[in-house]
Amino acid sequence: MKKVCLLALFVTFGAWAIGNNVISKLAPYADYSWLKNEELSFSEKEQELDIRSMDCTNKDLSKYTAEQISFDNGTVFPKNASKLPADFNANAIMEKHKNPGLNLHKLHEQGIDGSGVSMAIIDQPLSPHNEYNDNLAHYEEFLVYKGQSGSMHGAAVSSIAVGKTVGVAPKAKLYYFAADITDGQFQNDEIKRKISKYYAAALDKIVEINETLPDNEKIVAVSVSASPALSRDPEIWEKALEKAKQAGIFVTTTHIEKEYGFRDNGVYRFVSQEPDDFESYRQTNWQIGYDMPVDIQKNTLCFPMDHRTTAAPNGINDYVHYANGGFSWMKPFEASVYVLAKQVKRDITPEEFFKVGLETGDYSEKAKCVIVNPVALIDYLRK
Repeated sequence: MKKVCLLALFVTFGAWAIGNNVISKLAPYADYSWLKNEELSFSEKEQELDIRSMDCTNKDLSKYTAEQISFDNGTVFPKNASKLPADFNANAIMEKHKNPGLNLHKLHEQGIDGSGVSMAIIDQPLSPHNEYNDNLAHYEEFLVYKGQSGSMHGAAVSSIAVGKTVGVAPKAKLYYFAADITDGQFQNDEIKRKISKYYAAALDKIVEINETLPDNEKIVAVSVSASPALSRDPEIWEKALEKAKQAGIFVTTTHIEKEYGFRDNGVYRFVSQEPDDFESYRQTNWQIGYDMPVDIQKNTLCFPMDHRTTAAPNGINDYVHYANGGFSWMKPFEASVYVLAKQVKRDITPEEFFKVGLETGDYSEKAKCVIVNPVALIDYLRK
């Protein structure tokens, strides 16, 4: 998927306090107007056509399928149905996939919605959105370019975690830390050092804040859609991670196997099928053909990551449907299911969470892993 970020020339470091001013201190909205007249570009690897905010009035989309298209509220589709994919209904897709899936709404109806639990996210700059504004307790920047707008990453991961309609834990409090590293800069050695330095600084701040919170409001999980452990000077991150573990905080990154010994993965869900149906999930496009031994599959806990509708960074009520999300969208889902587990069993550990998740989850030959079953997991913990 294209990462759409607007960068300025100077780096600024800022922090904003907890309180009612949090929303006013968020990053400005992204301006995607420059995408309006972009040409179609199809990703063979991800099997994705990204047409967010594009004017496709005079474009022919009929050779693509609904499974392949990422779009947002700003996308203008051809008026002629013959120029659209077969059976394509943008509004229906957008609305259906606001549902986080796996019957999470059944838990929400029972009050298992993250109430009384706090989590944190370390990711890119965040702009306001009605999905998560009421959940935000703190926003702080550690590495953000001056004048930088809110990112598609920030809006997506926050809404997947705590969004009112698209979130896994819609009543949880969210502490957000922006430490932006873009793909284009990642190969630079100095930037690699900054990944360690500023992600670690954010994690240290989370531990520091937690020490001031009452027991029933402490941050229990941190979602990081990146691998600071693979950056330059990883020992900086590893030191901060160990401190967080000692403080009882579960920190899930895209390198969790090295950091905790757990195996996790993400699964693709079909756009035409129901998000609550476990048969709707399979291996993601870029993993097809990669087979692990069955014993490893049955020791791998999976979470949804593709075909998700999330908050968009370019408007307070704007949404985007991503055909592909990758591990970036899987991490906040995983962290938020842990938040729900913490709501019903305050002394649960990451180790117990993964153990019970594997025992109560649904093994899928199509997904080649055990798909987490939030309802069964919570029922087990409530016994």
